[in-house]
Amino acid sequence: MRARSSRSVRAVLQRAMALSAAFALVLMGGILTLFSYDLEDVIFSRIVAAEADRSEPGHVPGITRYDGHAALPPWLAERLRPDATPREYEVPAGSHGHFHVAVRPGDGGERRYFAFDVTRLTSTTAHLKRTAGLLLTSALLALLAAALLARLVARRLGRPLERMVEWLRAEGAPSPEDDGGVAEVRALRDALLTRDARIQEQLEREQRFNRDASHELRTPLAVAQGAVEILELDPPRDAETFDRLRRAVSQMGLLTEGILWLARERRAEERCDLHRVSRELLALYGHLRRNDGIELTIESAGEVHAPVPASVARVMMGNLLKNALAYTDEGRIVITIEPQAWTLTDTGVGFGRAEPGSESHGIGLSLVERLAQRFGWTLSIQALEPRGTRVRLSWRGEGDTPAMS
Repeated sequence: MRARSSRSVRAVLQRAMALSAAFALVLMGGILTLFSYDLEDVIFSRIVAAEADRSEPGHVPGITRYDGHAALPPWLAERLRPDATPREYEVPAGSHGHFHVAVRPGDGGERRYFAFDVTRLTSTTAHLKRTAGLLLTSALLALLAAALLARLVARRLGRPLERMVEWLRAEGAPSPEDDGGVAEVRALRDALLTRDARIQEQLEREQRFNRDASHELRTPLAVAQGAVEILELDPPRDAETFDRLRRAVSQMGLLTEGILWLARERRAEERCDLHRVSRELLALYGHLRRNDGIELTIESAGEVHAPVPASVARVMMGNLLKNALAYTDEGRIVITIEPQAWTLTDTGVGFGRAEPGSESHGIGLSLVERLAQRFGWTLSIQALEPRGTRVRLSWRGEGDTPAMS
């Protein structure tokens, strides 16, 4: 679907008012022209009727009396029937001119005709051409006045909206006080302020909950981690159970660390070695492979340091790796490290293609999305054909600027 071009409120108002002014001028000009012609005919008919109805006809210049149809000039006689109803007629006589004729009953059944020659009094094309300059000048002046009025109105209505847009684009800027005296603009500003306050309240509530929950988890987690470290000095006989316990405690620590990062107000300026983090994740989660035939590979052109703390990278990339291991029955899982991206490609069923009821990402994918947004990264997930999924985490370099939307 083709996107429509957008214009400012000021431009829309000016265009609308200019078009309405032009339409009004054309409409009024047409109405006045038609009215003038009609009024002209009414006046001429009244003049000739008044002369015909006088008991003693006077000598109105341009009115000629004819007794009987035979007395009419041929070019009038052919346009008026001998038995014409007594009333006034408008008779265009071609090259002979333009006439208004009053027909009245006469003696012996004959008709009397009073012909008023209005050729020189009628608005002709030549007359309209002479007045066209004046009409055009008047129209241009009216359009200029309408344009100035439209500019003033558009400025009064558009300026408060433009300031509101600047306020919305500038993070942390105070709300504009000038609403231009427009009730709708004032209501919109108040509604936005109310919405921002509600969102800020929800964010603060969420951050408080994340901090409280994370701190509540850290105490028993620290105890569990301490116990695991003590047991490592003298491993128990059931090595498999102890190994599962150690991995579970490690995963719980990463999850708690990720939630704590969401609760922090500022982002850290730390950087981490992605190649090292990826190796640690493969060692930590490699046992989750559904069979030993699945190949786990890291492809990297060199050392890449990403602008994110190592603990956050472990949370994001570890959750993506666990999802890939959970949905890959055979083939390979490849981690590709680039200067500004970390990509995981698997040969599993493909994102969104799992059987209904069997697909579940838990809190993992949601946590990855929110951490990526928190640190200004971009997460993209693409299902491959015929099987597989490509997940990409990318970030901007130090010299890059965000793309304008």
